[in-house]
Amino acid sequence: MTLRTVLVVEDDVLIRLTVIDALEDAGFEVIEAGSADEALEILNEQTIHLLFTDIQMPSMLSGVDLANSVATRFPNAGIVVASGRLTPTDINLPPTAEFYSKPYDLAIIVTRLKAMSRVDI
Repeated sequence: MTLRTVLVVEDDVLIRLTVIDALEDAGFEVIEAGSADEALEILNEQTIHLLFTDIQMPSMLSGVDLANSVATRFPNAGIVVASGRLTPTDINLPPTAEFYSKPYDLAIIVTRLKAMSRVDI
């Protein structure tokens, strides 16, 4: 049984694939994007239940922009953002988003997304 659909947005291919593997192993359906711009195009095509995104990416939009867009478009979506350089006080995240510093514990990320997926959407 698939828990929910999670959009993983990360420009580092190795990190993205590692996160995807962990989420698929946990039962999630995963959609991937290498940038926030690419992710926004995906959001125009399909519904997601969860977002896991890096903040700093080489694109016009940042992960913060994406998180705010997802929060507006899918108000009940679970949102997890990660950064190796920024802190939550540096950015304007939606109130429902959770922030994790890199390097993060992937098991914690999976656990949080599982908990978020149990919320009715």
